[in-house]
Amino acid sequence: MAKYTLWVVPTPQIKSILEKIILDLSEKYQGPKFEPHMTLLGDIETSEEEILKKSKELASIVKPFTCVLGEISFSTTYFQNVFVRVKSSANLMEANLAAKQIFNVGNNLFMPHISLLYGEHDISTREKIASKIQLPSDMSFQAEKISVVTSFSKNPRDWQHVVEFSFNARHS
Repeated sequence: MAKYTLWVVPTPQIKSILEKIILDLSEKYQGPKFEPHMTLLGDIETSEEEILKKSKELASIVKPFTCVLGEISFSTTYFQNVFVRVKSSANLMEANLAAKQIFNVGNNLFMPHISLLYGEHDISTREKIASKIQLPSDMSFQAEKISVVTSFSKNPRDWQHVVEFSFNARHS
């Protein structure tokens, strides 16, 4: 059994903007560098065969959807240190619910976001960092595929893309 995570990765233009912010913050606040992504479903313990089969099934029933970036915020956890919220939409929430059903995951709270900084910073530092980040208004991207990523380690350098499946597409 291995651990996997299902990601939605922003389109290249949005990804580039977020990568620059992540790089700047990681250098300034000694955090790890990582790829911008929205976790659709995390901490899936299963075999590689099962993750491939079920991810393919998920992608075949999920329609592409728009991810609209919202406010910058912060939390108390390492992986949700400072982040940009992704505004909830029916299609996004349906994609998460479908993933939970297919992978038989229980009542797992889903708060769509893209992290900008990981780390153990104190709350006032997180708040200060979040208040200084300026994103262009009306940032959005079309989510068209799901990426299956290994997540056996808490170190982003160890995370690897296993496969991608396009949403609502036939896979042979």
